[in-house]
Amino acid sequence: MKWNVKPAPERLPERGMIICLLDADSLFFENLAPDDMALARKFQKDLSAGKPVEPIVTAVSGSGGGCFLYFSGPDLLKGMSKNEAIKAIAFQAWKRARALGVKHLFFLLDSQNARDLAPLLAEGVMIGSYRFDKYLGGNRKDSGPGISFLCHASFRARAKQEISEREQVCLSLNNAREIINEPGNRMTPGDLADHARHLARKLRLSVRVLTEKGLDKEGYNGLLTVGSGSPHPPRLITLSYDPGKKAGKKHLCLLGKGITFDTGGICLKQPRKMWEMKSDMAGAASALHTVEAVARLRLPIKVTAIVPAAENAIGSGVTLPGNIFRAKNGKTVHVDNTDAEGRLVLTDAFGLAEKLKPSHLVDLATLTGACVYALGPSISGLFGDDSEFNKTFLELAGEAGEPCWELPLFDEYRSLLKCDFADLNNIGSMREGGAIHAALFLSEFKSGDAPWIHLDIAGTAFTMKEWKYFQPGATGVGIRSLVLLAKQLSGK
Repeated sequence: MKWNVKPAPERLPERGMIICLLDADSLFFENLAPDDMALARKFQKDLSAGKPVEPIVTAVSGSGGGCFLYFSGPDLLKGMSKNEAIKAIAFQAWKRARALGVKHLFFLLDSQNARDLAPLLAEGVMIGSYRFDKYLGGNRKDSGPGISFLCHASFRARAKQEISEREQVCLSLNNAREIINEPGNRMTPGDLADHARHLARKLRLSVRVLTEKGLDKEGYNGLLTVGSGSPHPPRLITLSYDPGKKAGKKHLCLLGKGITFDTGGICLKQPRKMWEMKSDMAGAASALHTVEAVARLRLPIKVTAIVPAAENAIGSGVTLPGNIFRAKNGKTVHVDNTDAEGRLVLTDAFGLAEKLKPSHLVDLATLTGACVYALGPSISGLFGDDSEFNKTFLELAGEAGEPCWELPLFDEYRSLLKCDFADLNNIGSMREGGAIHAALFLSEFKSGDAPWIHLDIAGTAFTMKEWKYFQPGATGVGIRSLVLLAKQLSGK
């Protein structure tokens, strides 16, 4: 997508669509013809009075119909924070301009109170304009209108820098969405490993991939257990960005669940919409592409992604309910339900993370339907063993537009994981509280003093319909929050 940042002109462009933002008590622009300004004031007055209003598209006075004004504002989108509403408005404006065949979209930001809006608008368009369409026929070359930000002179330089940084993060986010959206036959554990190698070559990152022989030799039995029924063998992937002497003492380690397709194994899932299970590697994609984003931004902090990748399929060697394996940390696990497989492969990721001795640890996993029932499709569940780290991440996630809600690592429920035949059962002995049981299971494999957060993104990783400023498909949830975390930990 082509975009640029320009000074707000004395005369408006003669071609294109100009986005004019306002709310009940502020205009984020100043330079309009009297008739157009009168329309804006009327729109604002109706908004202040609580009258039902919708975005307005009108021809610019004296333009001969070649240029349109689009009036909208965050107050029109009830229930969203102002920042999220600004992003959604940008996406809506982009869609409207594209539908009208407009070749260029201008965001008019020529007043002092518009100084923080440019990166939000850019993010809304960059994320919203992405669509997974590589398997569709027809002409897909039209990427929509070009984008210009017409900024007040006092913040134009800052806006240009902030948009450039936001672009790097959104590019990484959309790259993650691309691999999550791929069908299971195009994104196997081996394909995911090749993708990590590609990122490493492109950005000069470090990468290591353990195949099934290495997994067996080093005792990573969670992956071997889950992947035993698939013709596509598992992989344990490590991708790391290290800025060398520029790095501080902090090392952020990200563990991403990488089930490239989840049939449920012998405990087969319901067939309706099972195809969505191609997104069960969303945590892996977010972990890998957070490393990509941090590398693009050249942040002075070491960040490592560990991805246990497997396909939970049914085959001649498939794991049976009742099977027992010994995890990397020596604990034995009874596989009561083969559809609770994500936590099994993550035991290997925690085992590898222990060797790296990170300062901070975050795992991302599409782990439980229970979390979806508890929090719905817009909020990720957060569990953690350090209250200050939890608080920090909750604030950053809210700032990023990826809200989380803290759920308890309620120790009383730990007894529900007891088993007569092994150290742990892989599911709790009662149905209720499943997201907590899963988090407690993972905590049995986390070692060391690094503060740890578990993000259950089962509800937020994929959307079946257009939502806020996302088109249907993967959302890349977690990347924007984790980049902010890396920035904060690095002191930037």
